[in-house]
Amino acid sequence: MKATSSRQFSSTTSLILKLVGVILLLSSLVDYLVLLIPPNFLNRGWQINVTSDLVDRGIVPMVGMALIFVAFWMDTATEGAVKPSQPFTNLRFWVAVLASLLGLLYLLLFPLHLNNTRLARSEALTQINQQATQAQTQLENQISSEQFQQQIQQRKTQLKDQISGLTQNPDALNQALANPNLPQPVKEVLEQSKSNPKAIEEFLNQQADNLPTQLLTQIRDRKQELEQQAKTQSLKSSLRTGISSLLLAIGYITIGWTGLKGLGILRGGNRRKTPAA
Repeated sequence: MKATSSRQFSSTTSLILKLVGVILLLSSLVDYLVLLIPPNFLNRGWQINVTSDLVDRGIVPMVGMALIFVAFWMDTATEGAVKPSQPFTNLRFWVAVLASLLGLLYLLLFPLHLNNTRLARSEALTQINQQATQAQTQLENQISSEQFQQQIQQRKTQLKDQISGLTQNPDALNQALANPNLPQPVKEVLEQSKSNPKAIEEFLNQQADNLPTQLLTQIRDRKQELEQQAKTQSLKSSLRTGISSLLLAIGYITIGWTGLKGLGILRGGNRRKTPAA
């Protein structure tokens, strides 16, 4: 009685595992097809995005295959060896074939993604360099223009009036010196202006002379920052998606090879035979 109940439980569990496994496989295949629509195989960005999405979803079909093979193992453990049937009518055969195809797919995606990320990084660096060169050229033209010089002179006059107003008001000057948000160079100038009235003029002239260099330095710093970001993103994508794709390829190929070998299709595989009566 217990043996019958146990066999029924195993049979029910096996059926549920097969059902869940098949649903996972079919839903994954539908998901894969949706990712490929609309196709744009010549677009590198599309290839990178699709590869990343396929890798992110790669574990779901593997779980479904594992459930199906566990279900067949339970059937064998419960009912014993069964008479072999034609491979095309056996669910394990199609699961093993699908695993082999997915293994080949992820194996091909591995070098494809590495090459795409390398080319995308090269294009990004070229674009960053072009933008930085363009910004630097525009800045140099702007600096050499008369309008820019007039703006600098107006700004110098405004700052000079403001600072001079502070030096003429001791209370306001002390309050400004006590302000923690005031830049240290400005505080030093205010201190020096007490004994040297020309310190303000010298400071403003120095700042005006250094302004072009500061602006060019900002462009170069921004260029280096963007280049580092592009390199880091490319490296992360290559490692994450590339290595995951390679691991998925190994897993699927192992599942496919093991399944086909167990069915006796591959050399070295032995089909299960019914014991002689």
